[in-house]
Amino acid sequence: MTPPEPAARLADAAARFGYPAEAVTRLLAMVEAVLETNEDVNLTAAKSLDAALEILVLDAMPVAAAWTAARPPRRALDLGTGNGFPGAAVAARWPTCRTTFVDRRAKKVNAVGRCLARAGFANVEIVACDGRELVPHQPSRARAFDLVTVRAVGDLAPTTKEAAPLLAPGGRLVHWKSADVAAAEVAAGDATARSLGLARRADVPFQVAPDRPPRVLVVYERPA
Repeated sequence: MTPPEPAARLADAAARFGYPAEAVTRLLAMVEAVLETNEDVNLTAAKSLDAALEILVLDAMPVAAAWTAARPPRRALDLGTGNGFPGAAVAARWPTCRTTFVDRRAKKVNAVGRCLARAGFANVEIVACDGRELVPHQPSRARAFDLVTVRAVGDLAPTTKEAAPLLAPGGRLVHWKSADVAAAEVAAGDATARSLGLARRADVPFQVAPDRPPRVLVVYERPA
């Protein structure tokens, strides 16, 4: 059987996770821009559109299932964004949400900003800063974000500690992890979250494709 075209795969995921119709075009344009920019700035190990679609986009889109509130998040932050995902998926899912992309590597985050602009994202902000320094340098960012996403940055405990000062009351912190994440890492993450006043919410299991390993979103929430 011939695999579906990239746009068809994105459209299927968009329908499952409640993305608006224009999100497919925008996310496809974003991943194409990342691949083109990758020739000058190393943003991803993916070399083909199909690989980038799975590694970057389809892996990011389940974030929609981690936010269960009736209203969309008002402000979101992608911590250590790297290649612009999952932040781009957040911005595509909720066009009224202001999504901030933070990375300590200015060259990378500025390249991500150019990719977002080419893909037509207007509800975004680019910040070159170490996430641990964001609140000390800009106190107005403290507890300012309804949704904070963390992918491929580090273990649960230290990244939860880094992200917690940014999380607003009622806000959610979402980590991307392998489904077989070590129990010790989860236990340490949960203990750190509790010490910071965060509560564990239901995990979001998903699988990008049958031949890809299962994944899970680990979700913490700051009580309203």
